[in-house]
Amino acid sequence: MPDSSSKISFSYNPVARRRIATFSGTLSDADLMGAYAELLRDPDYDHGADDLVDMRAVEHLGVTRTGLENIMSLFAPVDQLGIPTRLAIVAPGDQVYGVSVMYQTLRGDDVPEQVEVFREMNEAEDWLNRGAGERAKGRAANARGEKRRST
Repeated sequence: MPDSSSKISFSYNPVARRRIATFSGTLSDADLMGAYAELLRDPDYDHGADDLVDMRAVEHLGVTRTGLENIMSLFAPVDQLGIPTRLAIVAPGDQVYGVSVMYQTLRGDDVPEQVEVFREMNEAEDWLNRGAGERAKGRAANARGEKRRST
């Protein structure tokens, strides 16, 4: 049986500050927890990076509500840093899409990470790119001493 590292792989684009997780095959709560616990132990983990989760190659997502809640607990210390980030999940299949929307709902609005679920990769990338652009404008305005306007 393959370990979680072969079912979930991570890459990082330092220019875009974007972490990409590629999921494949059949995944369980243990696969999810194992891969993300290992990722968070990486001393080079970028807490301010946006995330793109590509679930296009998932055959079955056997992740439960308890598993999703465990992932949220694992990331609680990251959330406490208060760094605004975005997580785009690409989930074209109905079952994977449903579990992803459940995660989005459980995360809620009380965390600094915005979560959106998409069926198409280009829509997810566009949303992440808009968020990065908005944050860059905000940093430039702050550097000039301007007050941010609500959008």
